[in-house]
Amino acid sequence: MMSTVKGGLSREQKVNLRAEAKAPFRLARIIIFSGLGLGAAIGLLVILGRLASAVKGGEGAPDLTESLTNLSINAAAVAVFGFLVLRDLQSKERDTRVTSREEALGRLLIQLGPKRLLPLIRFRGAVRPVIIAGDRSFVERCIKDGEQRLDLLRARGVSVVPVIYTSREDPEEKLRALKRSMSQQQQDAKGFAAAGSSAAQQGPQEPGPSGSGIGNSEVSLTEQDRKWRLEPSAVTEWEDWVEAQKEFAGMEKARRNVWMQVQLDGTVRSSGAGTPPWDRFVIDLPTLDSVRTQMTDGIGPSI
Repeated sequence: MMSTVKGGLSREQKVNLRAEAKAPFRLARIIIFSGLGLGAAIGLLVILGRLASAVKGGEGAPDLTESLTNLSINAAAVAVFGFLVLRDLQSKERDTRVTSREEALGRLLIQLGPKRLLPLIRFRGAVRPVIIAGDRSFVERCIKDGEQRLDLLRARGVSVVPVIYTSREDPEEKLRALKRSMSQQQQDAKGFAAAGSSAAQQGPQEPGPSGSGIGNSEVSLTEQDRKWRLEPSAVTEWEDWVEAQKEFAGMEKARRNVWMQVQLDGTVRSSGAGTPPWDRFVIDLPTLDSVRTQMTDGIGPSI
């Protein structure tokens, strides 16, 4: 798949732009501090020559005390500006890694119907997803717990994305899933044969409206798409992202049952093990029509 679109931005450019947006003055600081540090370093080299002359002494030699003072000042300036530049560079690297994971999350797909898939990025600005990952019983229990506050959570744009670890389920569940898959394949085969026969009799059809098929990049989000429960497609890809997020956030890998709350702008606001703190979400998250949502959503640490 191409990472760029004609007239658009590449994934790398999008990541860099979002990383810079998190610290809009960082580039200016790096340029200014680098320039000041370079000037201090040049001055330090000059002072070292003057200090050597002062140590040798003789007629016209610089004052030793003054040379030592200037040496200390310039050395301190080089150290301070070097530290500031290094700190900003490390911050930029971290923000880039965070943004790369958030962009990867945005490319994961949501199954909205038999022939309707949307990447999670299309829900930005409209939905605050809470990803609940783990065993089936844990995920379903968490969702039922959240449904007790459904109206309050929906007013804040909260939707749940259940990521059930299918690859780790018990053998009986795998067998049931296999039977469902085989049954679905048989039904699809029958339906395809019937559709092919009907299409042959009816002749060529007009193409459907834009956005009606799977994978159409122009599909727009509708009000019906903003469901309480957003079913993930290609669950193994969601699992991989969750595991990477757990490692980045410093969670123990042994903790299988976890949650991640995503802001409207796609940043991961908080995460943890166990049941999501639904009451805390109700307190902390403003409603979608709140001024706080318009002004401050996404502001804060990304994890």
